[in-house]
Amino acid sequence: MKQAKIILMRHGECEGGSIFRGQTDVKLTDTGMAQMQQAFAELQFPISHVFSSPLQRCQQFSQPLTQRLTLPLMTIPALQEIDFGVWDGQSFDAIYQQNPAKFDAYWDNPWSAESTPDKAESVIDFAARVETGLMSVVDELWRSCQQQHSCLLSIDEQQGQNVPQTAQAVDCPHALVITHGGVMRCLMGYVLKVGQSSGLFANLAIPYAAIMVLDVYWPDDVDKVDAFQVTAMNNNTAKVSFTLHWP
Repeated sequence: MKQAKIILMRHGECEGGSIFRGQTDVKLTDTGMAQMQQAFAELQFPISHVFSSPLQRCQQFSQPLTQRLTLPLMTIPALQEIDFGVWDGQSFDAIYQQNPAKFDAYWDNPWSAESTPDKAESVIDFAARVETGLMSVVDELWRSCQQQHSCLLSIDEQQGQNVPQTAQAVDCPHALVITHGGVMRCLMGYVLKVGQSSGLFANLAIPYAAIMVLDVYWPDDVDKVDAFQVTAMNNNTAKVSFTLHWP
């Protein structure tokens, strides 16, 4: 069985205060940058891949990090935060004062089309986008596993050795994904198969610079499966499974 790890990190504190930040492209505060640096320093995993949301509160950390690690930075637009439409960039207080009923309805059931803000991305569409982004990361890690395995086979063949079926494990790639709280909530719901749970948004606190880890597993026969594609949207099709570690 091939394995990998995906380490998801939420961005740190941002400028703008308590707002529907969404896709409003604000910068990290100095405190936010320090939060992310501290979280990264405490990681127990060597990093082989770095992925990031395109928004600057993620890029501000991921760009200098990849330069320091001499790794390429892979930007994944599908892993940016939800678009709150006309609410995006406005304070929570301002939106509540404008329409308290709509505000409350959104937090009670953000999956409902009726409670979605005007011109906003629906949470259903957001979740589907995020799952596509996850599969982009998984696909890249799969290629890395395949390349490492091919290198090991080549070395063993040159040395005239046979590789037993039980000795196919290779170094486990570890991907760091710099992203957002909403993205992490959707991925948590996807991996745990909780469906359209409003609690993921209303009752789950994800602090700045929080870490969530996904162990990724591919069965030994996945080499024979042609259906494994970036666009695969469920574990059966992709032949991949996950274990979530939180916090």
